[in-house]
Amino acid sequence: MKIVVIEDNQDLNQIICKNINKTLINNNYDYDVISFSKYNKNLQKVIFDKEIKIYIIDLELGTKSGYDICREIREFAYDWDSIIIICSIHNYKEHLISLRLLIFTYLSKLYDFDTNLEIAVLDAIQILENKKLLVINRNCKVSINDIYYILKEKSSKYCVIKTQHQEFRVRRSLKSLQEELHFEKVKNYILINQKNVISKNKNIITFKNKLKIRIE
Repeated sequence: MKIVVIEDNQDLNQIICKNINKTLINNNYDYDVISFSKYNKNLQKVIFDKEIKIYIIDLELGTKSGYDICREIREFAYDWDSIIIICSIHNYKEHLISLRLLIFTYLSKLYDFDTNLEIAVLDAIQILENKKLLVINRNCKVSINDIYYILKEKSSKYCVIKTQHQEFRVRRSLKSLQEELHFEKVKNYILINQKNVISKNKNIITFKNKLKIRIE
């Protein structure tokens, strides 16, 4: 997933990106941080892709306003799943609520901005992490965070998905699952969810519930 920073003050833009990257590293989150100083074709492309994102948008931009970008995200790209955080030196909180654009939160740049931004980003990430599900079949979905590893069956078109308490067998290639989940590939037949790994050596991987698998 991406965190998209839209801020026309170059110095503040760099500070925001630096602080977010630090927060991501400290909390072991794997998100890409990309930034823009104005609305352009590259930003438009990001807005209209299908990926769910976290936006941090300055209202007072030199070209297209933050309001207009929010409307484009919601009303033109039809993206109501991404999370939008608005920043400003002015108090537009009540007006933002009235727009009904599902603004996650409003942050003043004048009061504890760095701390409040860190809290808002972590809260937004937690919301998105809880939404991430892998479709097993028409009647079953599993939280991606609950997956420990995925094992390719030998001489088969199926993979076995292992969680703490269950196993699921799906007719999917290991490659397609890796592209969707971005798990680490070990050897040529197993994917592991790093978030649930406690330790890993040459032959044995240990997960949070002390489950161990041996890599041949």
